[in-house]
Amino acid sequence: MKNIEIQIDETPRKTGFNTWTLATAVTGNETYAIQMVRFDEPSKFGIREGRISKLYIADASGKTALNYDRGWDLRPQTTATKALLRAILDKFN
Repeated sequence: MKNIEIQIDETPRKTGFNTWTLATAVTGNETYAIQMVRFDEPSKFGIREGRISKLYIADASGKTALNYDRGWDLRPQTTATKALLRAILDKFN
């Protein structure tokens, strides 16, 4: 995975106590939908104690590829989703 393009799809939206960011990632010929909640500061609840406290990624068919909700529910399983997670953490965490 040499080139991963992540595009924020809309202005972050507030729902309850959370502010959600919706994004799309393109890796080669695969497209993924991303939903995430980010804190203003790093937190013990974030991935690797960073800012992302919730992260959901689905592939183009809508199948869940990764889910983190203050802990791992589904870790990335493929090379593509592992690379995508790294790119997201580098950019947003």
